[in-house]
Amino acid sequence: SNTTGPAAAASVLLAFICGLAVYQTMGFVYAIADDVIMRDIASGAFTGTPDGHLFFVQYALGRTISSLYRINGRADWYGFFMAGAVFLSLAAILYRGLAAKKSWKWKGVYCVGAVGVTLTALLSHAAQFEWTISAAALGAAALFLYVSAGRRKTGLADGVWIWMLLILTYGIRSDVFFMVLPGFGLAFLWKAFQKNENGNKWKINFRELLLPVLVFFAVGLLFLVEKKAYSGPEWAEFQRFQNARSEVYDYYGVPAYEADPEFFDGLGISSEEVRALRHYALYLVDGMDAQMMEKLSVEARRQTDGEPGTMAKIKAAVKLAAEQFFSPEYRNVSLSVAVFFLLAVILLWKREKRLYPLLLLYLCAHGLLWLALGYAGRLPERVAFSLHLVMLGAFGGLFTSLCEKEEDQCQWLRPVAGILCILSVLTVLLQWQSSTVSNREKLALDSSFQTFKNACKEETEKLYFIETYMAEPVGGARVVTNGNFALNRCLTFGDWYTDSPLDQKRFMSLGVKSVEQTLFTDENAYLVARDVEDPGFLASWLAWKKPGAELTLTENREIDGRMYYFYQIQE
Repeated sequence: SNTTGPAAAASVLLAFICGLAVYQTMGFVYAIADDVIMRDIASGAFTGTPDGHLFFVQYALGRTISSLYRINGRADWYGFFMAGAVFLSLAAILYRGLAAKKSWKWKGVYCVGAVGVTLTALLSHAAQFEWTISAAALGAAALFLYVSAGRRKTGLADGVWIWMLLILTYGIRSDVFFMVLPGFGLAFLWKAFQKNENGNKWKINFRELLLPVLVFFAVGLLFLVEKKAYSGPEWAEFQRFQNARSEVYDYYGVPAYEADPEFFDGLGISSEEVRALRHYALYLVDGMDAQMMEKLSVEARRQTDGEPGTMAKIKAAVKLAAEQFFSPEYRNVSLSVAVFFLLAVILLWKREKRLYPLLLLYLCAHGLLWLALGYAGRLPERVAFSLHLVMLGAFGGLFTSLCEKEEDQCQWLRPVAGILCILSVLTVLLQWQSSTVSNREKLALDSSFQTFKNACKEETEKLYFIETYMAEPVGGARVVTNGNFALNRCLTFGDWYTDSPLDQKRFMSLGVKSVEQTLFTDENAYLVARDVEDPGFLASWLAWKKPGAELTLTENREIDGRMYYFYQIQE
């Protein structure tokens, strides 16, 4: 259609204006440290040169982002991309209404409602972004476009939008891509298999096969690029380490020394090193490697729950899934899901009762996804919110499709749509105020560490080591157009990148052969404590590691209202 080009341009422009308004009034802020670390890797602040190995983001996309830092090393490309993904999803949703063959009045109401509902769900997650939710926003928008078109053939413009959104979803976080597949699969069956005009035979719309073929072809290419980028024995060893580390630190917890001293003695790990493990100080444990971490993960699982029976696991899965599904924390999106679902059910009752089984099948498939993630114990906030977003895309798309067909026949639809528009706009205004305050509080609490990191970069002869949990899980970095992405000289004692080839490259850039050796022999190496003049577990670790040595306070600084204390080891 000759309206698709102008509609696409107008939708991108409107979404850009919304994004610019958010950026100018409250800014884009990193919600968690994982994104900050991936930003540092892409920008070169981690190893000294921009790199596409972002671990959680597909290498092809990571390489693209890192290439932008090579062109302009001052702009925060990673932050703009991840926050911008939210507004790209808004552009896709706006496109559906602007490309429709409707009156300008209809399009205006649609745009108000689309902006209202989308920002009600996502405004706070644009102001404080996480890569998982950015991926979910794109995947939900793709599902919305596909379902909202009804049983119409997927046109070229729609197909390009959906293909791009799905590939970006997979590129940012592949797990989220698989969250949207059940909805796409059922919608595909609905579109591709239809009865003929006489209603006595089924016909297959083979043209609908083109989009999924192209999507999976592109996903296959991304998968092959990923395999190639992380090939080699060093990456294979790190993957083993990463899987075991995730089980210990993300799910089971560090096993207790007192529960099985013989196990730790067999590994050559002392009680002080176990304490260091509890503080995520992986570099302070002698012999830490993939094999040791795997043994720790087995012991952690044994101490936590042993091997619970299947029924116990199922009960725990149902409980966790129910808690996250009904949590008031997600009410901004879950209430929208409930409203669209109920309105769609009412509209289907009038003309499309035959779709009830398909709708029920989707609910079952999506419910099983909730239960499967609950069974695995992998339903943190960002994953639960992503599942809610995917449902919003599916039911919002179904309601939009039915609205286009039924608005003239259903007298109540227009006033209901008007009320929803007004409520969503009012909610966005409230969200705007609360998100502005939240960003201000986030920066007040966490931005001092980012300021401290930047200050460390200026002292190129010195190295600063800080306890991991003093830096994690805070984000607090503001997305800027003129940032400092020089090599970081403030290091934590361990994290998910520990023992990776990138970590080894980073230490080479900093001239660090061993963290312990650097702490003991480098006169320009400092241990840093924050807020409290107390080195904490590091004092007892040093007393065990090197009796007679002591930590001496050499300096303290106040940065953005928080105190930093600098210690050195002296014998």
